[in-house]
Amino acid sequence: MKKLTAIILTAIMIFSFAACDGAGKDEDPNLIKIGDYQAVYKGSEIVKDSDGNDALVATYDYTNNSKEAQSFEWSMYYTVTQGDAELEYTTIFVSEDSYDTLDESTRQDVAPGESLEVKMTYKLNDLTTPVEIKFSDLFESEKDSLTIDLTSLK
Repeated sequence: MKKLTAIILTAIMIFSFAACDGAGKDEDPNLIKIGDYQAVYKGSEIVKDSDGNDALVATYDYTNNSKEAQSFEWSMYYTVTQGDAELEYTTIFVSEDSYDTLDESTRQDVAPGESLEVKMTYKLNDLTTPVEIKFSDLFESEKDSLTIDLTSLK
């Protein structure tokens, strides 16, 4: 009987960790953690891109906890989908008289132990279907995700 109880308790613990995805989602649903890197989701907004299309700007505080300088774009691999369709990257300029784009910070190297605000920019297919951003490491051994409800941004 003790052996059966131990097996059942072990199974419960394993399923509990699997439900959390091991990524600390129980602590902070806005925290994305992939290996030595983390990004805290700060919010999103819907704006017009350089072609006049509706676009999503998602903002994160990216922290590099590794031993070498690394950019958000190279430390976390991500796909952005809306429904069953992968969203296209889009260009959003900082201002009308500038060629600087909002997402340039994703390519900027961040020193170990430092943080940087980064913005991801994607063209939307519609303004109601939620957007899901799936993050992983290079080998997809660590995964995390975030869903953005567009209807709450209006």
